[in-house]
Amino acid sequence: MTERITRADMPQVPGGNGMGTAPTGPASVSSPALAKYVDPLPIPPVVPANLIDFPGAAYYEMSIRQRSWQFHRDLGVARTWGYWAVNPLDRRYPVGMGYLGPTIDAHSQRPVVVRFVNQLPTSHLLRESVDVTLWENLPGVAPDPPGGRSPNTFPEFPPGNVWCTTHLHGGFVPAQFSGHPLSWFTPDGEHGPKYASWHRPRTNEAVYVYPNTQPAATLWYHDNAMAVSRLNVYAGLAGLYLVRDGIEDLLGLPRRAFEVPLLIQDRTFRPDGSLSYPAVGTSDRHPRWVPEFLGDTPVVNGRAYPFLDVEPRRYRLRVVNGSNARWYDLSFDDGSGRLPFWLIAGDQGLVTQPVRMTMMLLAPGERADVIVDFTEVAGGQVRLANSAPAPYPGGGGPELPEIMLFRVGRERSEPERSTAPDRLAPPPIPPLVAAPGVRVRDVVLGEDADPVTGDTLHALLNQRWFFEPVEEEPRAGTTEVWQFANLTAAALPVHLDLVRFQVLDRRVLDVPRYTAACLRWAAAGRNRATRPRVGDYVRGAPVPPAPEEAGWKDTVKTYGGMVTRVIATFDVPHAVFGHPATGTRLPAEYTYRCSTLERQDNEMMRPFRVVDPSS
Repeated sequence: MTERITRADMPQVPGGNGMGTAPTGPASVSSPALAKYVDPLPIPPVVPANLIDFPGAAYYEMSIRQRSWQFHRDLGVARTWGYWAVNPLDRRYPVGMGYLGPTIDAHSQRPVVVRFVNQLPTSHLLRESVDVTLWENLPGVAPDPPGGRSPNTFPEFPPGNVWCTTHLHGGFVPAQFSGHPLSWFTPDGEHGPKYASWHRPRTNEAVYVYPNTQPAATLWYHDNAMAVSRLNVYAGLAGLYLVRDGIEDLLGLPRRAFEVPLLIQDRTFRPDGSLSYPAVGTSDRHPRWVPEFLGDTPVVNGRAYPFLDVEPRRYRLRVVNGSNARWYDLSFDDGSGRLPFWLIAGDQGLVTQPVRMTMMLLAPGERADVIVDFTEVAGGQVRLANSAPAPYPGGGGPELPEIMLFRVGRERSEPERSTAPDRLAPPPIPPLVAAPGVRVRDVVLGEDADPVTGDTLHALLNQRWFFEPVEEEPRAGTTEVWQFANLTAAALPVHLDLVRFQVLDRRVLDVPRYTAACLRWAAAGRNRATRPRVGDYVRGAPVPPAPEEAGWKDTVKTYGGMVTRVIATFDVPHAVFGHPATGTRLPAEYTYRCSTLERQDNEMMRPFRVVDPSS
């Protein structure tokens, strides 16, 4: 096996072909044919910080609104959702685009306070795709989960179906500000059972405090509301959150106009330019839910097939996979081959040694910080290409071989002052070591299918529903190894709130033997103490992490029929401003989940609880 997992490396999974060919549901409309590379790449504006209202912190007021956006010059203007920030320099001119949100430029060790205001309509933009069976039992529809769902306080549908909450993906934040899926709030002031806020919010607001006690990294914020996150993010609720620090500042990386964010998504459009998302599901149990969505058009920073004019010099590109389900295997094609580039940082910041690459695989939720040198292609063009099948890695869905175009000029506006990537010397990253006696936890990724039709009904972690009791309770400050065993035929990304981790390795899982052992265990009463251990059913040599998995991570790829091991220390953030309400109160509940949003919305998410070390 190579370090990079391919179709040939993935073992056969019973009930599937082992190639990630999970059904995506009935096809939505096809997008109109669009001319490529006729629209310039939009750059999300950076919000000026209000440094007055909360001394020692940067304050932002972000309104979540329905506005309009044009994804391509040949498409009509669409209704979209996005974040709009109050401009402290002139409140008459809010900062936003209409789709997505502005960029927050944060600094390590300086807290950020964000007031999120839900100003959306009370009817969802993608109302026809809202599937109430994901949280209710309806007459004539079999209960899912069997026996019925736990009581909840979701607004009645229709019309009160617009709840949202914002998660800082990769943020080291207290639990009450993590954007828990049940911390949602509506435009008319209804709250979910985990709703929390700081500093006197109105009923349609939540005020979150982000301590930023973490190194420089490319984070992103996005909606995380229970059962509708796939729709809210698809409508536009996402944006960039960049943490900077002094160590990164001293490296001499490309800055200002030569530092470009690329938030990559896939979308499908109706002829009038509006967003199209499936409204017919794969199962009668969930008549409007699909296991994953794959759009037929690439969108970067909100524009379909954009171009960017660049100079013949080094650029820093902050790449975010913001798609619901699509994976990207990215390369830079200059017409004669793949242009090499350098990975300098991943999800959680700088790597110890920059990695020279020609291809880079990103799953939903993952980020990569790369240096691309356009010097040798002055006057030419470079395509950002994608070779990942969809679904990954088996294919069968709409593929997107071209993402955007870089048009390289012949002259530089100023001398090249950035450091060559092969000369960068970031501080070393000490490896986390699984010491003898370290706690090892198994997390099994599985799906339940209709026994008659074979349609996917839901996706689960450890065969548990979200509302079942918490099973994972790491002690604050302790280090643990988590083993993700993927029993499905799909490659699935997994994200853990709160922690950063290191990827240890992957091994092939003997799925038939392990599944048989689990069935016997379940039939005997599901005693947690006797649950089959994943480690007893692996075979073959460990596969080391791929190059793009170097350094600290918060989202990891798991492959069908394999076990992926990560190691993390469960530290918790402390209070800022000397105000106890901004610190972590133990026990503190976070979540871990599949960051394929369709699966997250249908139970592939579980809470974990960080407890007092003395408990």
